[in-house]
Amino acid sequence: MLPIRYIFLAILAPITGSLASIEYMEQRYFTEESFTRISEYFNGIEDPGHRIILRSEKGRKTGHYVSFEVTKSYPVDHFKLEVFAHGAKEPTDYQFVPDAAIHPAKPIFLGLTGTDWLDKKEPPVAYKLSLVGKDGATLVSQRSFLWGDD
Repeated sequence: MLPIRYIFLAILAPITGSLASIEYMEQRYFTEESFTRISEYFNGIEDPGHRIILRSEKGRKTGHYVSFEVTKSYPVDHFKLEVFAHGAKEPTDYQFVPDAAIHPAKPIFLGLTGTDWLDKKEPPVAYKLSLVGKDGATLVSQRSFLWGDD
């Protein structure tokens, strides 16, 4: 006879799989030096370490970043980041395409860099992050406190 805990886990497995989400989401300004590791000074190649780093302007590291983790693997086509700048009446959409599969517990940084976000002192007022699948459907989304209701 199977121990009761295995039966209980078998019942809960489908339920917990459907509860997948974005683990946390935070916004912060980073300078170029924040991402530069010692090895980059020697070989000129950025080493993201255990993080996935995607930027709105390739080669530009300084800017405002939204960072997060997911609780399960997703077949992500792209990340959609909608951002309200100070004084804006409509959000600006940014798309970030990952190079590889997205796995849980790996920090993901989406950067608004270069001319996309020049002002360190004016962070985004509100933002909404969506993970979009190959079919264009939103797999999961999360919004900042000031975003409001959709």
